[in-house]
Amino acid sequence: MKTALKLFAFAFLTAALSSCLFREPVFTEGFIKPDSSVAGVYFTDDETGDERGREFAVLAPMGSDSFALHYPVGTKGGSYFEVKALQFAGKDIWQIRLAATFEDGLPQQDIPTYTLVLVEKSGEGKLSIRPLKSEGDHTASAATTLQALSTAKPDWDKLFGEAKTFVRLKDR
Repeated sequence: MKTALKLFAFAFLTAALSSCLFREPVFTEGFIKPDSSVAGVYFTDDETGDERGREFAVLAPMGSDSFALHYPVGTKGGSYFEVKALQFAGKDIWQIRLAATFEDGLPQQDIPTYTLVLVEKSGEGKLSIRPLKSEGDHTASAATTLQALSTAKPDWDKLFGEAKTFVRLKDR
């Protein structure tokens, strides 16, 4: 369940805090089977605690090896993503691929569609999602990102941004 929750968080953070950076995937293998129990509806509060500032996301199983993510739900700018989970250097990472947006439809071939998020469990039913930073030497290409992650001790704080916490709503 932790892996699936982390997978969901990865997708959320990528969509929420970072734009897609690469035209090609960073990872092409090593993905793990996602835990279907992580599927559901999630929300995050804004910094003021005002419920009107909440963002919502829906994570649904898609085949046997990935999830579909709709984020943010209920807005014209909502997007659809494919989320694949993996364990890398002892961390849970999600690779996210933009599938379509409400405004633009399917992405054109020259549009970057891939990014990564670092997923950490931050409490019961809570996922802390950290998007890949969009600036720095590691963002020159998917290969340089993989190289930065493959060092003996990756500097996770240098590579990934500030965390955003998502809370899973109870199913009805």
